[in-house]
Amino acid sequence: MNPRPTRATEAGRVYLDLQNLARRTGRPTDELHQLYVLECFLDRLVRSPYADRFVLKGGVLLAAYEMRRPTRDVDLRADRLTATPAAVLEAVREIAAQPVEDGVVFGADEAHAELIRDEDEYNGVRVSMTVELASARMTFHVDVNVGDPVVPQPGSIDLPRLRGGTLSLLGYPLAMVRAEKIITMLERGEVNTRWRDFADVYLLAGRHDATGRELAAAMEAVAKHRGVTLRALLPELDGLPELAQRKWAAWVRKQRLEDRLPRSFEQVLYKVAEFAAPALTGEATGMRWKADAQRWKLTTETT
Repeated sequence: MNPRPTRATEAGRVYLDLQNLARRTGRPTDELHQLYVLECFLDRLVRSPYADRFVLKGGVLLAAYEMRRPTRDVDLRADRLTATPAAVLEAVREIAAQPVEDGVVFGADEAHAELIRDEDEYNGVRVSMTVELASARMTFHVDVNVGDPVVPQPGSIDLPRLRGGTLSLLGYPLAMVRAEKIITMLERGEVNTRWRDFADVYLLAGRHDATGRELAAAMEAVAKHRGVTLRALLPELDGLPELAQRKWAAWVRKQRLEDRLPRSFEQVLYKVAEFAAPALTGEATGMRWKADAQRWKLTTETT
């Protein structure tokens, strides 16, 4: 049995700080442990020779857009890296081995890598390893993709950390975050169970403006790469509200997001479809999504 964490060690201090944060915020302690570990890996990334070769995407990135949510892995896009398990494993091991005094111990020596395919939406390499924080032991995953388009180009983002401070690293632009999720909805149609995609697009629509032309360019790039024809979203998902309602409500409860998301999946889907419509139907030029008004407006802007 592992000894009870104390403030005598850095790992113990981190463990107890996160435990206290969990009590204050009403989130599960193990969820915060997992998020902290993901942050610590990214901290090592920015200190490593690979800092300019990996771009953050996925659930962890959302914290940079004021939308931190539960997630159990780090998603990265790689540049100038061979898309083989051996090459990705070598890079991830080197990143994890960076010396940082943060209480986290990555089991990089025992890490293993495998090719992954998530239907038609994601191809890449997954690296898995164990990680320890005081008495907590977790499984840690890094999913790496090579070759996906990013439009507009990646830029520096500031990722807020659980214990204060920020990490500055390369991240996906918001237009690309939205585009990948919406194109995935088109691909999967009424068999889609990626509730987090609907939740993310819905919540982002309520927090951040969008430029129609930029969103359309991102969607066109993703659709071309995946071989998807752009078309209106709602007709493709017409039967989904009835099929999905029970599972959606269960997912929202499990993620403890009742205070942020509607219980009605139909309400979420209609807002997502309204947001996506101009970029999917060729009507985005001269349009701008206003988050405060929750609708598209004509604008004189041309970008």
